[in-house]
Amino acid sequence: MIRAVIFDWGGVLMRNMDIRPRMAWERRLGLPPNGLTDLFFGTAAWERAERGEATIEDVWAEVARSLPLSPDDLAALKRDFWAGDRLDEGLLEIIRALRRKGIRIGFLSNFSAELARLLTDLGIRKLFDAVVISAEVGATKPDPTIYRRALEQLHVAPEEALFVDDWRPNVEAAQQLGMSGVRFRGIVSLQRALAAAGLPISPPVIQPVPGIRAVIFDWGGVLSPLNFLNRSLHWEKRLGLPAGTLDRALWGPEWKLLEIGAISQEEYDRYLMSALHLPDWEAVQQFYQEYYADDGLDTDVVAAVRHLRGQYRVALLTNAFPGHAESLRRRHDFDPRAEFDVYVNSAEVGLAKPDPAIYQLTLDRLGVRPAEAVFIDDHVRNTDAARLLGMHTITCTDPQTALADLAVMLGHAVKGEK
Repeated sequence: MIRAVIFDWGGVLMRNMDIRPRMAWERRLGLPPNGLTDLFFGTAAWERAERGEATIEDVWAEVARSLPLSPDDLAALKRDFWAGDRLDEGLLEIIRALRRKGIRIGFLSNFSAELARLLTDLGIRKLFDAVVISAEVGATKPDPTIYRRALEQLHVAPEEALFVDDWRPNVEAAQQLGMSGVRFRGIVSLQRALAAAGLPISPPVIQPVPGIRAVIFDWGGVLSPLNFLNRSLHWEKRLGLPAGTLDRALWGPEWKLLEIGAISQEEYDRYLMSALHLPDWEAVQQFYQEYYADDGLDTDVVAAVRHLRGQYRVALLTNAFPGHAESLRRRHDFDPRAEFDVYVNSAEVGLAKPDPAIYQLTLDRLGVRPAEAVFIDDHVRNTDAARLLGMHTITCTDPQTALADLAVMLGHAVKGEK
């Protein structure tokens, strides 16, 4: 029986829902998309701060050495860097509900020592029976040491605890210790997971939403399964790469440039050839062919799109590469420009989710207001940004559940829903 639930901080309880403050600085400083976040959390000082060997001020000092900043600029950047962060009040209500039922609540985060003071300043420290911050332990997730510390403070055995984190390796590490693990994919799926684990909490109730005129779909993770992501370890072993190399190479800064059309496919291919130590361009193409071999379409979601079109305006909004639509026609005989009323590819418009501008562009092309649209995406940060704009959202953890939720929101059956 689960007697304790342990929550992560960044990406779970506290999330960067509005990226505009950081984006403004990235443009001012000539950094790529997400470059400021990567710079801050990628510093050696941040790694030390997570272990309690440095402070936030040490991190900012290292950031300042990398950027042309005056003292006044640095002060403004420190303020703006966190300005888009939002505390999830809905999750806090779940925590309060669990506490009222006698469930012990833990807090487990990789963060600097300053986080302890922040929890007190926010008035939420009292919600947790145990607070474990990596800087105070000298170990970071996924090191088993830090999980054991949380279990000790909560006075529960591993099998009596459920751990919630947004990063898969951290969840898997908890599971290897014998804990239950849930990867955070939004509050709705979390409520369902907690209820399924036997915790005293009611599953979420999805309500019909009147006045919906448009449904906006994401591609990867919604219309197309992301099965290839499960093969990263296999490919790293095959290519003789250290763990984590492949995902960083495929989806790191160069991908962020490709998906807004800032570099060409050829430039990205040359980068990947170097990063993966492939001998030539032909080897890169062979890698693509094998890595994405079972990339396909979810026929139920496709059926839903076709069924909804005519009743609603339907759009595809995807962070993708140049030539995405042509690739789909060639590989799957599926033409997104013909299947949807509006097709928005980040590489073609120079904007990428979760930038609010790309949502507004899609809404404008559909001719609807935010409150008249439902947006379905598999990334919490993308649905967070859309919801902040006023759109209705579904975070897709699996297509069938997403279609079922969509049917409830629209107030009628959706073809493809089972």
